[in-house]
Amino acid sequence: MMASVEKINGKIEVYKTVTHPGSLKILAVLSRSPAGFTEIMFESKLSPSVLNKLLKDLVTHSIISKKGKEYIITSKGEQILRILLELTNVL
Repeated sequence: MMASVEKINGKIEVYKTVTHPGSLKILAVLSRSPAGFTEIMFESKLSPSVLNKLLKDLVTHSIISKKGKEYIITSKGEQILRILLELTNVL
């Protein structure tokens, strides 16, 4: 499987976001049900500043969405979560 450097360069920011250890925790929390900031913070044990940055990045890349005060995993996010869990099983 060959990938062009140009295509990879365009995806690096998304890749950095989804491979952050906190992103896997956030996606795992949201895979069970929609949740607000405080609930995600306590379940993921992420600091408020790290959580805030990751949530913004995940929303920007359409991996999660925000409705009112709750965050919801998108179908893209579910697919990414499956891949990340598969990867952690190999490690």
